[in-house]
Amino acid sequence: MSNFVFPEELSYFIESIRPFQMIDIGSSKWLDVHEMIIKLSQQAILEAAEHREEEVKEFLISRDKLKVLIHEAYGIFLWKTRVLPHLLEIDPNPQATFLIYTVLFHEAAVISLLDTSLFHVSACEALQDAAIDLVDYCALAVAQVIGLVSMGYHENQTRVDVDEAVLSELERQKRDLIYKIGMRCISILCYLAEHADAIPLSASRRMVVTHDVPWLMADLLQFRPWQRRTNKGIQRFIDEKWILVQGDDISKVANQEAQAWFCLRQLLFNKPLMTSYELNEERRKHLSKCQGLLQETILDQLPPLVELKQYLCNLGVTGSTNVYKTPKSNLVLEELPEIRENLIAEAERIGGFPVVAQKQEEIFLCTDKDKIFETAKRLNMAYNTDLLAELEEKTAEPGRASNTVENSKDPIKKCGKCASDAEKKCGICKTTYYCSRKCQVDDWSKHKVSCIKI
Repeated sequence: MSNFVFPEELSYFIESIRPFQMIDIGSSKWLDVHEMIIKLSQQAILEAAEHREEEVKEFLISRDKLKVLIHEAYGIFLWKTRVLPHLLEIDPNPQATFLIYTVLFHEAAVISLLDTSLFHVSACEALQDAAIDLVDYCALAVAQVIGLVSMGYHENQTRVDVDEAVLSELERQKRDLIYKIGMRCISILCYLAEHADAIPLSASRRMVVTHDVPWLMADLLQFRPWQRRTNKGIQRFIDEKWILVQGDDISKVANQEAQAWFCLRQLLFNKPLMTSYELNEERRKHLSKCQGLLQETILDQLPPLVELKQYLCNLGVTGSTNVYKTPKSNLVLEELPEIRENLIAEAERIGGFPVVAQKQEEIFLCTDKDKIFETAKRLNMAYNTDLLAELEEKTAEPGRASNTVENSKDPIKKCGKCASDAEKKCGICKTTYYCSRKCQVDDWSKHKVSCIKI
């Protein structure tokens, strides 16, 4: 059985994860923890893909490390927005950008680890007050994705200049990681919305009152950042890669699209939360635009969205949903995020972000080729690209096997709900059959757990 982290190493790796201040980013100790997080992220994905016991997630919860991961994500976010510009002012054309990219990639690895873990309600419960900071982070990350797409990110991606300067290449890499992180954050917001009762009230309320996540999801569904049109045809973002889709696959709902729909549905149908959400005329018009996107092909694949379409129809026609009518509640005391403010305060304590950049000049603007080579060699071993390729091949095999079965003479399929003869199958997992939409809707509460995992 392949592993990125051996069982005897797992506890040590998890225990070694600790929060770093921005001044420590890029140091030798920081790189040690970075290597561990990279391997843990890969191991968590491997465990989920092979339906093993998810030991990485369990250790992160039991050792209370999810909060540390949120701290690390915010630390890198502030570093790339506040410190990196000062470093590039010192040297606009650094000799090597490998270590800078490593720091940027660290944020993506941390968010990947959080995304894999937060599928489970137990992980959401373990966040406690840090859920407030995570909501802020994810809302901003998703908004950045919408901003990238609205400014032509997909068009620019298909016309990469091979002769671009080092700085332009670094900017392109940074945009690509912002996009990938934002797509992961769609999943995280979906999980937080689904498990809203498991996180603090201040965090769930912040989703609808402070950041207006329903509006944000409506924007996502309009912009469709998970899909782009190229000269070769339509491409879709699947498993963090752009893949050409053809034929029936074009009508299949993308994972991020399904998560955006379910996030919207979970929030709008959450009675306690919506008592704090004022459905004014502007919001009503914006949300009702999503009604036209709920075509039959989507409803066939995601039956629970039938109720959402009815909700949006009522909202668009009458301005009222009639789902519930309760007085708006006012929360007098509300907890505020702390992680971001503490990181900024620590940077200001030592002189501010320009001072942090000056102290890190020797690390990130190093001209010693031997040091650069040693760092690159060290991190290449951590990424373990050979094992990653093996994992990708394994996760692709079930799809090929499924196609082979479909092309052969199959026995008559049975409905997953009533066991009668069935011809239609679930549009997401392609494994469970139903005789009618009613059976599919009735069975969704049980089937959704295994369906989403597949």
